[in-house]
Amino acid sequence: MNLFQEIKAYVTALQAAEQYGIKINRNKMACCPFHDDHHPSMKIDQNYYCFACGAKGDVIDFTSRLFGISQFEAAQKLITDFGLPIRSEKKKHAPGKSRNRASSMVQSRYHFSVKNKILDWKNHAVKVLTDYLSWIRFWKKFYSSRQDPFEEEHFLEALSNEWKINVYLDILLTGSGEEIAQFFMDKRKEVADIEQRMDEYQRGVLEEIRKDCRG
Repeated sequence: MNLFQEIKAYVTALQAAEQYGIKINRNKMACCPFHDDHHPSMKIDQNYYCFACGAKGDVIDFTSRLFGISQFEAAQKLITDFGLPIRSEKKKHAPGKSRNRASSMVQSRYHFSVKNKILDWKNHAVKVLTDYLSWIRFWKKFYSSRQDPFEEEHFLEALSNEWKINVYLDILLTGSGEEIAQFFMDKRKEVADIEQRMDEYQRGVLEEIRKDCRG
């Protein structure tokens, strides 16, 4: 369990919002602090979601946005403000033998290149999975009104994959560098397959719309 996961096991977005002075009504709704909101449009519980501006995330993201700080700084703030029994200090490494300077520079450039590659892929993967999650939610709502939604392939897909895709996004958005690197190694083909299938599906939807317009 990484630092962010430990904090989320102790504190919810709702608790953080109350701690930091956000007024929340009985329905767990509040005026969104991230846009000029005069009527409660943000739902806050374990996580938060604003129905007006679309801001969403977990307790780490909420604190980070609220105070304009990095997610790591937000994690440290939550640990301090809630007195959590979590250590956030970076590990100190014992000094080792000095390395050849040229070799060290080459290795540093290699690691920087790999890190950038994974970061670029992560940003792309977040977009792919977020778009897919939007379709999943649309399928659930659209097909649930059918007489027998369980006969619909996309409705079953939505029920089967919604939780998994949320977990994937949680890893990409809040996981440690090691977790994201491992996710890249394990799931990049699955993400690529999802992207290809969604491209084909969306082209099919557009073609159906064109046919309707021509008809």
